[in-house]
Amino acid sequence: MQASSIAICTLLSLVLSAQPSAVIGWTSSPTDQIQAPGAAPATQPTPANPDTATPQEAAGSSQDTASIGLYRPGAGTVVLAELTKSLDVAHLRVGDKVECTVIQDLLYKGKIIIPRGAKVRGRVTDAKARTKEQPESRLGITFDGIVLKDKKELPFQNPALIQAVASPIQMGSVPATRMNDLPIFMPKGSTTGGAAIDALSANASLAGANMPATSGAISAANRGVIGLAGLALDPASSVIVSRKNNVKLPYAAQVLLRVSDATQPK
Repeated sequence: MQASSIAICTLLSLVLSAQPSAVIGWTSSPTDQIQAPGAAPATQPTPANPDTATPQEAAGSSQDTASIGLYRPGAGTVVLAELTKSLDVAHLRVGDKVECTVIQDLLYKGKIIIPRGAKVRGRVTDAKARTKEQPESRLGITFDGIVLKDKKELPFQNPALIQAVASPIQMGSVPATRMNDLPIFMPKGSTTGGAAIDALSANASLAGANMPATSGAISAANRGVIGLAGLALDPASSVIVSRKNNVKLPYAAQVLLRVSDATQPK
């Protein structure tokens, strides 16, 4: 009882400085959804700078329908994904298949049309290992479409090109020393403080406990290479280049894809 009372008192001081919100969750987790312009607001946090982090434009007249079966991701569509296996240009050839897993829901008009866990199919378009005669190593990849968990395919209207590539998301934990770190969800009609006290009364160990956290997640605003030393990216051609070593991408490397315009060279 004494430990529970101390934990509740500690949390009350946090409640007084916290801003009321509809949901209190893990603020250190990456955004779970990408919002298409013109659609209803996403239920997950928005990018830190919405002016520069606008996700995809849902292009094409077929997108006026709510049917996923008729949906083809058009020019400007942005997909955040991660590689399902590591890539080494020394072991790749033009035409080899590349696969990614979608890590953020894609929304259109408030509905999830491409869920997390869907696959993005791609292929190698350029593969050159570094040699004495050719000191620059190159790996080009473009993507053709989405494969949903039920095997339904959503081909892109145009090839999707890599706009950013980053090291894998890092998993860790943080101590729950702030209200926003606590996994407490607000029932209807409850106050922020009341919900927190009820949760701590049932489980006093929440205060100060280690909660799951992630770091290094990229967003639709990112461009270029992040966290992968020695690599450069040409987003216009979707080619990754290294002048020092062979191009290598680790398992679960993050990629930001954007469906190209019809007028762009493929």
